[in-house]
Amino acid sequence: MPKLTNHIFAVTTEDKQRHHFDSEIHVSTDGEFSCTVPDYLIPALDVIAKAQNTFGKKFKTDKLKVNFRAYAPSKAELLSFVNNAHEQHHKAVVTVDLIICYDWFAEVNYWLNPDGTMAANGSMPDAVRRKDDHTGGEWADHKRKDGGCISATDTIKHFSVGVYANIFRRKTHTRSSGVTVTWERVLHAEGRNPEDEWLNKLSGLCGLATPRSPEYLKQMPYSPEAAKFFYESMMAMCEIGRRFKGFFGDEANVIAAIEGRGPSLLSAPSTPAQVPMLPAE
Repeated sequence: MPKLTNHIFAVTTEDKQRHHFDSEIHVSTDGEFSCTVPDYLIPALDVIAKAQNTFGKKFKTDKLKVNFRAYAPSKAELLSFVNNAHEQHHKAVVTVDLIICYDWFAEVNYWLNPDGTMAANGSMPDAVRRKDDHTGGEWADHKRKDGGCISATDTIKHFSVGVYANIFRRKTHTRSSGVTVTWERVLHAEGRNPEDEWLNKLSGLCGLATPRSPEYLKQMPYSPEAAKFFYESMMAMCEIGRRFKGFFGDEANVIAAIEGRGPSLLSAPSTPAQVPMLPAE
């Protein structure tokens, strides 16, 4: 069976996955064309062959020694036969979900006493020292945004807190060759449904870059209630920023608060009742 050439069968799916294999094309003395095909393609080839062979057997598969082969009356029909099977094999069942992806950070560093009060560090007079039996106070969670720990030698420029939330369309492509997931940020609702009010408000927040790829963020299924919660949380951060700018932007406010002639922007926690104990990470 003389060999004609090699051919690369390739298909790119809608989720941008490229699948390909190299094949040897042969022609018999009877003019029948064939090519090598991977084992996983046989079920799809057999289904197509059965549908195409209504008026006489033209397309088939067979195994010669090690490799499976596909057969057709002409080279063009052979390429079409295998291409169709290749596309069918990698065709996916697609499911789409709306997901709220969110993240938060609190780049602050303080000593936490057992009763919930706080100190600047463990050597302060108002700090409860850590004991050998691991009771007493301890450093509160003090991670940087990049995952490192805040310390006297690994400092940050500002104590800061932040939250991120947005809505993504998660597409799951399930096929016999595997599962892939793609993410697309939702910019606005597709229609004018009144129930989409909170979707549009949350997705309408601009000036935010996604902290990490969506699959690495915390996730929850979309609901109007969840979108409302995260939108209001984000707007609360905006309000905090507005107050900070308004207060610290005029030094007279700072001096008045120090001298007791004006309100402070924030009150420092001083009793356990003001510092609710949070669950451990």
